[in-house]
Amino acid sequence: MVNIADLKNYILEEQQIEPILEELGCHHISHKTGYYQCANPDGDNRTALCIYENENLTAVDYTRDIANGKTSYDLISVVQFFLELSFPKAIKQICEWVGLDYYHNFEEDLPKSMLILKELIAMQSEGEEHEDDRPIVPISEAILGYYKPYVNQIFADDGISYETQQEFEIGFDELTNRITIPIRDEIGTLVGVKGRYFGKPPEGELKYLYLEPCARNRILYGLYKTEPYIKNEGLVYVGEAEKSVMQMWNMDVYNCVATGGKKVSQNQIEILTRLCVDICFVFDKDVQLSELMVLANRFVDGVSVYAVVDDKGILDEKEAPTDNPEKFKALIENCVRRIK
Repeated sequence: MVNIADLKNYILEEQQIEPILEELGCHHISHKTGYYQCANPDGDNRTALCIYENENLTAVDYTRDIANGKTSYDLISVVQFFLELSFPKAIKQICEWVGLDYYHNFEEDLPKSMLILKELIAMQSEGEEHEDDRPIVPISEAILGYYKPYVNQIFADDGISYETQQEFEIGFDELTNRITIPIRDEIGTLVGVKGRYFGKPPEGELKYLYLEPCARNRILYGLYKTEPYIKNEGLVYVGEAEKSVMQMWNMDVYNCVATGGKKVSQNQIEILTRLCVDICFVFDKDVQLSELMVLANRFVDGVSVYAVVDDKGILDEKEAPTDNPEKFKALIENCVRRIK
């Protein structure tokens, strides 16, 4: 997905607000000082909708509940509402309207001096922010042909049946002796491949690594498959590892995604927020309640955030919440706590 802040900046600089409103079907569009005003696509009130020329492209609709009672929303939310699209699909539609590729990298348009400056700033930062800036780059589907389409007993013993492994395209790389996990973005495009060492890795070898690198901080693993279920349930379970999604899927719990690690990026928070559902983190036992509270506070007000907090000692020391179906059920029934 294109960087949202960069896309909004492009829309402002290239004066694309009015063309987007026209494509959406809005009418009687007028440009005021600092904002556009128009009628909704299905309405006749000429002052119903306002889009402000600020960095957020803030929207106000006086006759529609665009964001389910939330007070803050933007032009993207308006497109989502009237076209009944998910956040990623709304972004894809806007990109098409303004003549950009869904994966457009705005950094390619910057002069070399500016790129060097950004790199220096990133080196002095925490590192996570810099990861957020890396673009998603689609890779060829042909890459999956390099791997054997083999299911494996390691995952089966870990609560991921052969059928579920096939559903998520699990394979095997003979060259590196690794189980392969294709990584697809929110619209199903292949953007990376993660490898899990088959068996116990030799000393110095990582258990998990990317055979085809991707910016994991821009990915919610499984979302391209699970979003309809998330919308239907009004709730998303957020695990850490990709295997947590497969394990939940195996339990017939389809409304789930994974962040790919304990650190949750601002991009992932924005995508979770735009789902407009309750959010429940199902992180491993070593993530403390205080850490979960800090994470919850990064969400805007109005978003309901929950977490599984094993204060009843249901899990063993190194057991993940999704490893055992019975324990997962017990955790959901007894250990879900609201943290925002």
